[in-house]
Amino acid sequence: MNPMFWLLPSLFVSQAMATEGYDPSAPTKTFTGQETYTQDGSAKLWSAVERHEDPDTRLFGPIEYNTLTAWPEEADYAPWIADLFGSTEPDSSTFLLHIGANEATATGTPILFVHGAGDNGSRGFAGLSIHMDTRGRPVYALTFPNAQQDMFQQAEIVADAIARVKERTGAKKVDLVGHSKGGIAVGIYISNAKGAEWGDTVYEDVGTVYRDDVRKVVLMGTPLGGIDTGFRWPSANLLSMDPETALAPTSWSEYYAYGTAYYWLVEDLSAQDFFPADGDLFPGQDQLLARHDEYPLPGSLPWLGSYALQIDWYTSYEGGFGFYTYSEGIDAAIESGDHLISRLAANGADPEIQIYLLGGENPLMPNGTEDFLALMFGEAFVDMATASSDQWAAFYASLVGDGLVSVGITEEEVQGLAQGKLMIGEVTGPSDGLVFTTSALNEDALNARGAVIVEARTANLSHLDLLYASPVTAALLEAEAAADPVEDGWKLALARRYAEEDTIGWVREALADEATEPEDTGGPDDSGGGGDDDTGEPDTAQPEETGDDDSGAEEDSDPTDDTGEDDSGKACSTGGGADAGAALGLMFAAAALLGRRKRRTG
Repeated sequence: MNPMFWLLPSLFVSQAMATEGYDPSAPTKTFTGQETYTQDGSAKLWSAVERHEDPDTRLFGPIEYNTLTAWPEEADYAPWIADLFGSTEPDSSTFLLHIGANEATATGTPILFVHGAGDNGSRGFAGLSIHMDTRGRPVYALTFPNAQQDMFQQAEIVADAIARVKERTGAKKVDLVGHSKGGIAVGIYISNAKGAEWGDTVYEDVGTVYRDDVRKVVLMGTPLGGIDTGFRWPSANLLSMDPETALAPTSWSEYYAYGTAYYWLVEDLSAQDFFPADGDLFPGQDQLLARHDEYPLPGSLPWLGSYALQIDWYTSYEGGFGFYTYSEGIDAAIESGDHLISRLAANGADPEIQIYLLGGENPLMPNGTEDFLALMFGEAFVDMATASSDQWAAFYASLVGDGLVSVGITEEEVQGLAQGKLMIGEVTGPSDGLVFTTSALNEDALNARGAVIVEARTANLSHLDLLYASPVTAALLEAEAAADPVEDGWKLALARRYAEEDTIGWVREALADEATEPEDTGGPDDSGGGGDDDTGEPDTAQPEETGDDDSGAEEDSDPTDDTGEDDSGKACSTGGGADAGAALGLMFAAAALLGRRKRRTG
């Protein structure tokens, strides 16, 4: 056969190819109507959203869903996501690319945001994306078809999305911002040099070799050193006893409600555990695992009280039969995930990329519902729910005194704990409530080939709060605390941390593009987006009747057709100039923070 035959495909498709067969010039569908708005149609988030599909059938295959991992048909925290995918259970080969509202006038290095588990491109990064968009940078955000999916599939989707962003902008390189599990997908791609060994022969055969197309990377709360949460805190498995409503994989494979002595009365949990043999609802989670023997297991610390009451804590971690459960143990689960965290460290990121790491050190997190605590701690929740402010203060002081927590607590936060508005996450070592700080700042996960970490920063924030902190969101929290100091007084302490840490401003500085960035004046909009015009506020103008275009765009319905409202009641008519625009530009992020659904992210 003429060897020129193999070159023919490259003559007819874009040169920004990712997986063989993926064409970054041809989205499956483009949306410019109501799907680019918040769910209620009150604010425009994106100029367009594209649906893409990677046709590779070796890497991408069937994926399992349950009622919680499937996309909701309508939800504020996942605006129009199911409609954009065309399904509540999209195929693993599809993804969404959300395009910044001001892309048409944006300049400089494009930024691609990559979300973590239990999240999507229009939620966690809403504040950051709007902030960078209003400052004139080309902004894009990914939404994976299933946030819990296999890491190599997600890494290839990242490669595909980069190819598409380069196709749209003509840029040679992009900047990447990854949060939590999404940061591992980013790490795999930038570490996938030719000949890299991943323990996955399919990805090694068809996965996109790094193409020298990333300038800077920011990883926020990413478990670069792995996590062991499901094995360290086994009572959390009680949240996932039903495979149809499981929030996360269980570290138990079998549960004996009356004790293992009654071995014939067993509940099989193999459909939702870390192992794929009898179902794999969470295929990416075993790939994130690593032991953290440097920190004691909570069950070995009886003075932790209710927090130490973890069912079969030793056998859950090490494997074997306990009083009520059977676990294969964390080592077997790490093996099931092909030791991905170790392989990531062995391969190392491309040394030309500038890398920034951000880790949280505050384990205090808003408690979405008392049911979460009741399920996680069982009868011990009675003690927690009735604990006084003095008891909570003393307990937290002991955590700090023993070096398990590295930051103190305020009077408002103590009250929030006593009210059940706040919960303490991971406390057996300094953490953001989910990821150990040392794991998020693990430079050895990326420097095997000489990559230099420009900055590794610790912030006094929890896992999700890393995404939202700025003076603008701080002001919004202060206003809520002032409006109802009894119920929302705890938000005042969070507001202070938001203003002090300003992680949104930190990301902006890390990704500075000197040729195009407007000069900071030190004004009140420095960390809230906006500038000297009215582009800092979400665009609430009605979508144009664009009809079909060259990219497959479809005509979508008006987001306010059935509301009877006019523009006078919308955010763009509030007035107040650039500062008001800056605040409104992050309003959606604050709403996502304060109303976020309780889901485990990783």
